[in-house]
Formats: sequence, structure tokens, C-alpha cells
Amino acid sequence: SGVLAFMLLSNSLVLLALFLLIRLIPELRWRKRALLVLSVLAVFYFQPAVPIRNFDFWFPLITIALTLICWGVCCRDRSLPFQSHLPDLVLIFFVVLMVALTRLVSYKGILTASRPPLLSQSLPVLLVLAALTASVSLASRESSQRPLARALTILILALLAALKTPFAAQQLSAVLRGVSGQSADLAAAADLRWLGFSYIAFRLLSVSIDAGKGRKLTLNAGDFLTYVCFPSTLSAGPIDRADRFCKELNRESQLDTGVMAVGLQRIGQGLFKKFILADTLTMITLSAGNFDQFRSAGWAWLALCAFSFQLYFDFSGYSDIAIGLAKILEISLPENFNHPYRKPDIAKFWSSWHMTLTQWIRSYVFNPLTRRLRMKKNPPLPQWLIILCAQFVTMGLIGLWHGVTPNYLIWGLWNGFGLFIHQLYADRTKNRLSMLQEKQPLLFSLYSGFSILLTFVFVSLGWIWFVLPQPADALRFLSILFGGAS
Repeated sequence: SGVLAFMLLSNSLVLLALFLLIRLIPELRWRKRALLVLSVLAVFYFQPAVPIRNFDFWFPLITIALTLICWGVCCRDRSLPFQSHLPDLVLIFFVVLMVALTRLVSYKGILTASRPPLLSQSLPVLLVLAALTASVSLASRESSQRPLARALTILILALLAALKTPFAAQQLSAVLRGVSGQSADLAAAADLRWLGFSYIAFRLLSVSIDAGKGRKLTLNAGDFLTYVCFPSTLSAGPIDRADRFCKELNRESQLDTGVMAVGLQRIGQGLFKKFILADTLTMITLSAGNFDQFRSAGWAWLALCAFSFQLYFDFSGYSDIAIGLAKILEISLPENFNHPYRKPDIAKFWSSWHMTLTQWIRSYVFNPLTRRLRMKKNPPLPQWLIILCAQFVTMGLIGLWHGVTPNYLIWGLWNGFGLFIHQLYADRTKNRLSMLQEKQPLLFSLYSGFSILLTFVFVSLGWIWFVLPQPADALRFLSILFGGAS
């Protein structure tokens, strides 16, 4: 973990220096081109080493390929001739080619974790990708855009499911090892360390789902690739919307040292959360390696609370760094956390924790699902059942997004159950609580404090399923928390 922490710190400082240089470019057009080059390079540079030969080059290249295909299918402005998009496309392929050519000058890898593949392998793939981008883009007319967009949605979902399912990931690793001339017997699910694909997939899916429904979004190739592969959000979000991000990207603005100072302050805040608070709490936090060492309920509760705060400071620290780096370029990213552990109920917690993910799920899963369930007429579903199904499905999917395992699913369903119970409770007590707040503010404050504590305990108990890999492990730790035998 010390190596990973050093890499995060060094990468943040490198990005800070490069973003400062890019922001000093006076003309927006050239500033965007420089950021596009950096975004392409970042996909390769930040990709960690992969046990499968050359896949620290192929995974980034597939990311770029999916991004360009998604742009060609969903976002290309068809009122403009394809030739008008060539400057951005040529620049993207030129940068990728330069990365491939670093093989000639290094035996270890300059911009990639290991040496890029043979040019006899990479150059034909680049040519095929260029032809595929052009052909898909030209074939995607108004009449055929929807089926192509839906097919792309299915492809991205299938890739995401394969990477998140341990058995499928192991089988895919075995296939890729065989293609690379390595032993398939050594295949493991952990081999598929594809940088940021969980977040990249959601960015691509938002566009492909909208296009599949006939919604129009026109962006040029360079802006779209910068949106998908923006360096500071590549690995851990926030998950922005394409139209909102590109509006920020194309906003003309004078160099504002005040905004840059805010960005530096936010970066410092994120580094403090990550390296001081989160890393310090790691020494006492609950983990898969120490859960069976606890013998008393008191120490078990302390470790669980430490994990709750460690996870928050770690994740929100990453988000602060990403948002602060973007501020250096005077790009405002959406907030991802809003003091979630101060919230008095589970609904407000999930409106304040990983906000861009919950907003994405609400837009593309929860709202469409509830609308469809309400349309059922023969017989109509009761409101409570609609809420129960919607909460369980959406939170279950959030759990499975972290990994297709029983514990992640239980964690999602635990939170879905909490949201369902809270909804029933809130519907029955809303008027009484309003009267209590108005007539007895002191009693209402005590009630709110107790609600905050209860919400924190409920969420923390859910984290047990999140951090421990097996249901039996989680049940054993729960028995220790509540005074059972260790």
C-alpha cells in the first residue's frame, strides 16, 4: 500500500504540473488539443502492469477504441462531413502510434508499464481501428443509429459483467493468456486490471443508452475522448455527464488565479484526507485479513467505525484531488460527497455518498424501472411493492457493480432494504415530524441526533458485507459485534 500511496501522490503532482502548463496556453483551441494529447497518454501511463503479456498496452487501446466507436455511433455531428472530424482523429491515432513506437527506444516501457507489443502486431490493429471508426461513423445514419447504439450498450454491459464476475474474468484471462502465448493454467480473475473501466463504462453507457432512445448529443471526437479519459477522473470518478463536461471544456475564460487557488486548496484537502486521515485509520480498521483476530465487541465496533471513516476519507480524498485538478483548468466537476455521515436517514446518506454514481443509477435504472412498474394495469402493483422492487434492483446493481459476488449483492440488498423501510417510515411520520420541529425544536434536535447515529450504525453494519469477502466471515464478525463467540 505504501507503493500505491507514493504512486498516487507522484501522479497527482505530475498531473498538477501538466495541467498548470496547459492552462497557461492562451488559445482555447490549442489548450484543448494539449489536453486531448494528455488524455490519450494518461490512459496508457496510468494503466498498471498486467500479468497477461502486452495487455498494459492493449487494455488502454481497447478503451480508446470503444470511446471512438461510441462517438461514431452516438455523438458524431452528421450535418458535418466526416472529413471535418479528421484533425482530432488523426491527432488521437498519432499519439497512440507514438506510444507504440516507444518499443524501439526502451526495453522496459516509457509510457506503458512494460514494453509495447511488436510493431507487426500493434500497427495492423491501429489500421483496423481507424477503418472501424470511419466505417461505423459513416454507417450510423439516423435510421440505424438506435440499433447500433443498443448493440454498443449490450457490448459494454457484457464487458463490465465479465470483468466483475470472478469466474468469467478467470476464463477470459485464460483465453487472453492463450492468445498471448502464456500458460492458461495460471489465469486468475485479478489478471484483468483494466484501468478505470468501471467508470469509463458508465460514461459510455450514459451516451449509448440515450442514443438508443433517440436522444441527440453532438460532440466532436476530441472533446468526447477527453470527457471519457479525462486524466484526473479516469480511475475513480466523479462520473460526469458528457454534455455538462464538454460545456465546461469549451467555455472561454480568462486565466483566473483565484479559481486556481481554490483548485490547489481542494487538492491539498484531498491529499490530507487520503494520506493523513485515511492511511492513519488503516492501522486499526477492519479488513479481510484481521477480522478473525477480534475477541471483544468493543474492539470490533472500533475497527468497524474506523473502516467506515477510512473508506470515506480515502474515497472522498480521491474525489477532492480529481475536482481540484480540474479546477486548475477552470473545469468544474460535479461533487461526489456531501458530508454523508451527518445525514439523519439512509435516503439522505445515499444522496450524499458517491453522488454521481447514485444520480446515474437513479436516471438510468431507478426512474425507468419505477415508471414501468407503475404502468402495469392488470392488476396494478401496490405502491409499496413498486418501491421495494425498485430499491432492491437498483441497490443490488450498485452492489454487483463493485463485483459479482454474494457479499456485494448482500451489501446492496441491505441498503435497498434500509431505503425501503425508511420510505415507509417517512411517509407515515412526515407530518408529525414537521409539527415536532415547529413546536418542540429541542426535542426535534435530539431526535435528529439519534437519527444520525442510527443511520451511521446501519450503514456501518452494511460495510461488513462490503469489506469481508465471504458471507460466513461477515456473519462471524457480526456475532462478535453483538457479543457472540468469536
